Amino acid sequence: MGNTHLQVIAWYFVRESMGDKVDEALRALADATRREPENLSYEFFRSTEDRDRFVILETYCSTDGLERHRQTDHFQRIGVGVITPLLLRKEVKSFLVDADDPRG
Repeated sequence: MGNTHLQVIAWYFVRESMGDKVDEALRALADATRREPENLSYEFFRSTEDRDRFVILETYCSTDGLERHRQTDHFQRIGVGVITPLLLRKEVKSFLVDADDPRG
């Protein structure tokens, strides 16, 4: 694969009744992350069945882009400082994707 990017999928399982706070924090984090030079996209979705569950889809130019994202002030302040204490658990998976593949 010549032209690859990194797709990150995260599932957040939020403490009961904390979904609104996480939603608000994710909006701020998404806004800041989308301005990072190596971020290609950042979207998140709240479950309709369980308002305390989210899935986050992030795409970076490379694995280095994700590492730089994790070092940013906004990630440390919002992601680590605000969101993480409100989670019961999270699952994060990363995938290398061939950007030249017509399937996406």
